[in-house]
This record gives sequence, C-alpha cells and structure tokens, in this order.
Amino acid sequence: MSLLTHLECSKCGAIYEADRVQGICPRCGKPLLARYDLERASSLLDKEALRSRVPTLWRYRELLPVRDDRYIISLGEGWTPLLRAERLGDHLGLRDLWIKDEGLNPTGTFKARGLSVAVSRALELGVRRLAMPSAGNAAAALAAYGA
Repeated sequence: MSLLTHLECSKCGAIYEADRVQGICPRCGKPLLARYDLERASSLLDKEALRSRVPTLWRYRELLPVRDDRYIISLGEGWTPLLRAERLGDHLGLRDLWIKDEGLNPTGTFKARGLSVAVSRALELGVRRLAMPSAGNAAAALAAYGA
C-alpha cells in the first residue's frame, strides 16, 4: 500500500495526478517529484514492523509509488552494507565515515534501486516500453528490470 498522494514540479511547484503516466512538468519542463502522506506514514510504520519485512528496498513500500504489490519487479535490490572507511575518514578529517557498497546490488550499481521502482510503477500504470538516456549503468539496470 503506497502513501503516494501526488506529483509536484521540482521548480514551479505545480501539482499533478499521481495515478496517470506523467513526464516532465508541462509548464516549465522540470522533473516531477513524488509526494507522500508522511504524517500517515509516521503513524503506520515503526522500526519493529520494518525489521520483520523482506530485506530489500521494498520493505519501505508505503513510501514508494507502487500501489499494488503484484506489480513489484524486484531482483533483491537494496540492503547493501555500510562499510567503515576509517583511513579515508582520517585523511578527510572525519572521525566516523561510512560508505554504502552499492556494487552488491543485482545490476552492480545504485541504479538498481531507482529502476526497480520505476519499472514497477510503469508496469502498474500500463506502460509496456521504456527508454532512457544513459552512459551505461542506468541502461543496464533498465534492461535487467525490463526483462
């Protein structure tokens, strides 16, 4: 169950319906941001409930745009480890530096997270063909989730 409420333009603040295919803002051409009912989320979600869920990014499904779990396309993305970077932290003057190892995602990149969500939502909205500009990682992730 998603708590998605609407889409909002990142520049002009225009509001758009979340349950139809949208591209960029028709008014100013900027990206649209998904907005959620965070007040309701705070009353529905607690740490204990989250701990018992599947260890992927979909454990936070209320704060993702897919409304019906039947449309979720997942290869097990997310739940990658945080690694302490003590020497780099010392070099940078940071005493507690941690680095997220996104290379352990199914497509070898952090792009797996976003493309899992994007392909799932597109499927839910009836989109059957997707394309995107990419230098490689995003296109590989789109191909993996599209397949």
